[in-house]
Amino acid sequence: MEARLRPVNALLGLVMAGDINPPTLAQAGFRVVGLEVPAVGPAGKVVIDVLLFHEATNHLVQCEAKSGANIEESQARAYAAMPAANAVQAAYVSLRHRATPTIETLYLCLEEHAERIRLGLKTVGIPFPVFGVSDRRIALHDGEYASERLHDPLADGVTLNAPPPRVIAFDPESPPEEVERHVRAAMVAELAKRTAHISWTGLTERVAPHYGLYGHAAQNKLKSVVKAAVATIVEASPDRFSFDPPSGSRREGLIRFLRTPEDHDPRGRTQAYQALSRTGQAPRRRRAPANPDQMDLLSELSTMDNDVEDIDSMAEEEGGQS
Repeated sequence: MEARLRPVNALLGLVMAGDINPPTLAQAGFRVVGLEVPAVGPAGKVVIDVLLFHEATNHLVQCEAKSGANIEESQARAYAAMPAANAVQAAYVSLRHRATPTIETLYLCLEEHAERIRLGLKTVGIPFPVFGVSDRRIALHDGEYASERLHDPLADGVTLNAPPPRVIAFDPESPPEEVERHVRAAMVAELAKRTAHISWTGLTERVAPHYGLYGHAAQNKLKSVVKAAVATIVEASPDRFSFDPPSGSRREGLIRFLRTPEDHDPRGRTQAYQALSRTGQAPRRRRAPANPDQMDLLSELSTMDNDVEDIDSMAEEEGGQS
């Protein structure tokens, strides 16, 4: 996982049940209602990285994730002045109670940068609590500035049973190769299911399961990076995949799945796996097999139920050798 994505993933792990770590904030009544939500207030515009909502009290927590140790004063002031109603409108939050919505701000960062973030906020005179993340521990710094709803479940910190989950595996700022490996894994999975075709949006939803929570601009950026990854994969494996561009009656392009190794004689698959295992330690540059695309896809299909990194390592090895 990219280090800059760890604070957001750690927070999401506390709000979404099903992970090995305790869903501390979910148990306290919080849920995620938006990711990368643009909102405008009296002091300017911000893009809220994660917007949490406590439905029982109509309380929101707008979260700003920092990849480094610095803050932007203008951004902090824009957060401080943001009316709750503006965030509600920006994220289309449904208020089920008559209580007037309230809002607070939480800064997310790696624990190693927490002191610098706190100092930066103190210097500009804006008191926000800071959520510091390490591999096995989450700490709430300056908790006295947090609301009771946020402070109480985090007051003693949270001990993690495992490192933060990979809820968000990549974003539009991720390296192309990072995006491609997740997209390739999703496309191979669809190929194995004998899917006939899928739209850009449909494929993006496969590789970014929380796509629906993103703001419109962020959704478009995600589709763009997925599209770039698909173009690379289709070019490398034209016998497996193709792309139909948008038409007058169809706004989105379609990825088509042409031929799956599941149609091959089982002995052919076995021979492909044996060939790959024999060449696993070969130099990166060597003579390519007769059908390198088939080898890549068979390799991925054999491991698609494993962790995506395992899929990627085999695909990258063959890709580098061709």
